[in-house]
Amino acid sequence: MSSGVENLKSKPANSFALGRFLRLRWERFLEESSFIRHYLWKYRASVGLGLLALVLVDLMEVVPPILLKESLDIAIEGKPLSQLAWIALVYLGVALAQAVGRYGWRIYLIRTGILSGRDLRARFSRHLFGLGASFYDRHRVGNLMSLATSDTDAVRMEIGAGLLVLADAIFYFATVPVAMYLLSPQLMLLAFIPLPIIPWLVIRNEREVHNRSEKVQEALGQLSAMAQEALAGIRVIKGFAKEDVQLGRFRAKGEELAGLSLRLARVQTSFGPTLDFTMSLGLVLLLFVGGKQLIDQPVDAAGAAVTLGTFVAFQRYIQKMVWPMAAIGVALSFYQRAVSSSKRLKAVLNESSDVSDRSEVMAVMPKGAWKTPGGVEFRNLGFRFPGNSIEVLKDVSLRIEPGERVAFIGAIGAGKSALLSLLPRIYAVSDGMLFIDGIDVNRWPVEELRRQVGFVSQDVFLFSETVSENVAFGLCEWMERDSEKAVVEKATQLAAVHDDVVGLISSYRTRLGERGINLSGGQKQRLSIARALVKQPSILVLDDVLSSVDVQTEEKILQGLRSRPGRNTEIVAAHRISTVRDADRIVVLENGTIRQQGTHQQLLADARGAYRIFYEQQQLKEDLEHYAEAVELQT
Repeated sequence: MSSGVENLKSKPANSFALGRFLRLRWERFLEESSFIRHYLWKYRASVGLGLLALVLVDLMEVVPPILLKESLDIAIEGKPLSQLAWIALVYLGVALAQAVGRYGWRIYLIRTGILSGRDLRARFSRHLFGLGASFYDRHRVGNLMSLATSDTDAVRMEIGAGLLVLADAIFYFATVPVAMYLLSPQLMLLAFIPLPIIPWLVIRNEREVHNRSEKVQEALGQLSAMAQEALAGIRVIKGFAKEDVQLGRFRAKGEELAGLSLRLARVQTSFGPTLDFTMSLGLVLLLFVGGKQLIDQPVDAAGAAVTLGTFVAFQRYIQKMVWPMAAIGVALSFYQRAVSSSKRLKAVLNESSDVSDRSEVMAVMPKGAWKTPGGVEFRNLGFRFPGNSIEVLKDVSLRIEPGERVAFIGAIGAGKSALLSLLPRIYAVSDGMLFIDGIDVNRWPVEELRRQVGFVSQDVFLFSETVSENVAFGLCEWMERDSEKAVVEKATQLAAVHDDVVGLISSYRTRLGERGINLSGGQKQRLSIARALVKQPSILVLDDVLSSVDVQTEEKILQGLRSRPGRNTEIVAAHRISTVRDADRIVVLENGTIRQQGTHQQLLADARGAYRIFYEQQQLKEDLEHYAEAVELQT
């Protein structure tokens, strides 16, 4: 009695647990498949037509075994040959309809996958370009490249080929068993006895494929990042003769990826044969029991005639059921790879930029070409790099008038680059700390702010395009393209690099190597200055970009900047006294704070000041270098 009551109590509990399990699985599926469902809905018309063509093909797939059955029965019973001719014509019509249908689903479903991959890759790229510098400080470029290629391809394959294979398997299951039942219910049940084993195999395989796919995609991203980093630093590797070391690291990571891929392949490749074997058990039962019935009693329990044609048709149907069994494994493989890749893509797409436009941006913005006066003010500014607890700028307060040239100088790590990077909002700055012409930089639209600020980083980067295209990269959209050549040449003249460009093989049409490898360090710096000058910014920011040019060329560039038409504010950071001595004001930074400010002569007058000490150290260094050169000439 008590045991019966306990059993009754346990049934609702078991039902509740099952319901909760199914609900969690459904919620997980909705989360995992969000990318896939989004693009399937976006291209629903194409998907619908492709599935309609697939239904046509699979409906036609049940006809050939029936035609084969009828042909055998006609031949055995000695019926007129004309009936076989009609069956042959029907078979030809079915084959033609299937050919048209197969062409249709290839066109529509594969097209959906290709277009979805294009859209996802564009969405991912657009999101990457919108993220701030702090994001790239935390992520390796090679891993992002892997996400933009192999991971988007995994999602694309699921939307195209994965959907095709899964739908094909489902339609097979919906049509072939019906045809088998109509021929002989008893033989159908006999052939499907091993079927209940399949769901257990599917669930077990899905879990393993998911876990191993995640590890493979992670390893692939790491390998891509390592390859990108090694190729970018190939000259350093060669300079230190570390080719074998890098090759060993790359081989080790490749072997790790190969091992993980083989572990995944073992699960994927074993699934299809296991299902094939399971379905073959049904064929064994059909051969033994069905064959015996054909000999002993040519009518089954339901009263349906079991002829040799019926027996052969059943054998063909069971063989056709092998494909959907294998297709389930293929579809699961596509799906799990897409889920793993979707998870990695979402981790990046869920990142938000810390320098995006806010809702309270400037209400009124002039249209067309315009320039702001260029006044800059720092108010008690403090700053630390994202994810870092160390404050690199502390209580910086400074006002720069429009048209003024202000130079920042200080030792390495003083905070010069961090301060200048805040002007175009490369990094986010807190409200109320930095103003341009009286407006908080956070209220400026980012695009407009960066159009007004010409920022030249100390990390020089040139594209693998022509010299002209590299310099013209800085042109604003509103500028007349007809005058592009003249504007580009004027900018290169101001940057004292025009003569160098003319001396190249194809002058301004010379195509540069990766990152401008076929130019000297000074030429690359001067081209990057020209790229900023060509857009005629209201505020020109130069972050230690004259370190690789000689003093004479540096003087020529600085004089050209001061005399250029439409000149506005210039903010310069440097290590050399020669770069800053002619500035309207020099600001000495030390440990993130302003130590001194004034003109060159005013700062030199303070014998114990940081600028005077810095000046004397550089003078001593120059004297020693001149002395060493003189000794070398005498010897």
